[in-house]
Amino acid sequence: MNSIMDELRLKRYRDKINYIIDKIKDIPLKPTNDLEKDGIFYRLQTSIEAMIDLIAMIVKDLGLPVKDDVSNISEVIKKRNIDPKLGEELRRANGLRNILVHRYNEVEEEIVLNSIPNIKQLLFKWLDIIEEILGEISQS
Repeated sequence: MNSIMDELRLKRYRDKINYIIDKIKDIPLKPTNDLEKDGIFYRLQTSIEAMIDLIAMIVKDLGLPVKDDVSNISEVIKKRNIDPKLGEELRRANGLRNILVHRYNEVEEEIVLNSIPNIKQLLFKWLDIIEEILGEISQS
């Protein structure tokens, strides 16, 4: 890749990383009305989606074939020797994202709301992993 492509690629990573941080850092745990609840659900959904996008980008930049979300998570876990529990947690969060995409009426809203602290912690752990990999990729 030429240096302009590298800068553009890194900007895409940064944009997604900043999006996740911005959307989840101050997410309320208890909505005060339906509009706020919908906003919380949307922030969770799009933050998880952005993390899954980052995983796919990492897979590609590690020179591996990009596949479905579950396979991409597994590839990063395997390639980077990451605790498989983190992979399983991200797969579950991705399942929650899929549930939120297809609407919350049938979702036990209290379960989603109670999962916010765990999802935030998980996404921040994965952001640390992404940052570490980006550091290595940018040095190579």
